[in-house]
Amino acid sequence: MSTLRRAAIIAALIIPATASAQDFPSRYSSLGIEASFVDSGNSDVTSRVGDDIANYWEYGLNFTHQFNPNISMLLQGSYTESETKKRDEDLDILRGSIGARVHPSRYRLAGWRPFAGGGYSYADIDVDNLGSQGEDLIFAEAGLQKMVAPRFIAEAGVRGRVDIEDEYFDAQVFAGVHYVFGRKFASAPTGRQPLDFSKLSAPPADSDGDGVPDNRDKCPNTPQGALVDDEGCAKELTREIKETLYVEFEHDKTEVQQAFYPELKNLAKVLTQYPTSRILLEGHTDSTGPSSYNQKLSKSRADAVMKVLIDHFGINADRIRTTGMGESQPIATNDTNEGRARNRRVEAIVSGKHTEILKKSSL
Repeated sequence: MSTLRRAAIIAALIIPATASAQDFPSRYSSLGIEASFVDSGNSDVTSRVGDDIANYWEYGLNFTHQFNPNISMLLQGSYTESETKKRDEDLDILRGSIGARVHPSRYRLAGWRPFAGGGYSYADIDVDNLGSQGEDLIFAEAGLQKMVAPRFIAEAGVRGRVDIEDEYFDAQVFAGVHYVFGRKFASAPTGRQPLDFSKLSAPPADSDGDGVPDNRDKCPNTPQGALVDDEGCAKELTREIKETLYVEFEHDKTEVQQAFYPELKNLAKVLTQYPTSRILLEGHTDSTGPSSYNQKLSKSRADAVMKVLIDHFGINADRIRTTGMGESQPIATNDTNEGRARNRRVEAIVSGKHTEILKKSSL
């Protein structure tokens, strides 16, 4: 199993998965627990045994003190049980470590604060039936830390140790959780001078409340809430009006059925709302009968709809134009009763342009 994979497993077991980032205090102390996996390399238990130590899990108690945002110290006591590789001799390792760490004050890696450090370790190795021996080691480490709650820090990293006398090397991946106490945060800036409001000039007058002062407002009576340009004039929008309506007819009939009156009423409302708009009524037939007859029938149907708009809904005749399209533009097949019924129709097409003032709320 790779070193990075072991570090991920240890971190997943110890560090809360749902942790949210917090700010680090500028000074604090912490007490925590650490779990690690040690690849012992070719570490020699003792010249008397002449055997290497098997890989092992190690558990420790850590004390740290952050002197300032960039420097901290580490004190650690740890313990493990392992065995030798060849002779299967059981052994206990009791280790004490002291070191220093360096932290960047602002750089973060996905919310984690990196650190690097090093120090000295002393290990007491007790082998069954063979006594104990002490080892002096120096170590270097690097890792990441994160405030997962106002008083808890999670960390994970890697550590390498070298025995000073025998010069063997072992590698360690670790993760831990620390409880924080004695927190000190950077104080807020002081020495600010109070504002002298007597030196602040009154804002320029804006009589119509459009955000443009009167001294450069070229349109002083802008409607309330209108969107204005830099000179205080309302911005206008010109948009095209299009409404289409289908009125169907019975076979060889020109009477407008009562069922379509509500739709014609709504169409009349559009014409009333936009008084500059115009309407075109296009009459259509199915393919039954001679085309010349159908041409006249389609025009009669368009005229019948025009009469309803004028007589029942008060639309001025000058705004209406009619035309007959005969059987030339079917919208459905003429081979079925349903298709022919759809083709017997008048299309009402309203068109025009309307200019309105843009409102701020329309953005």
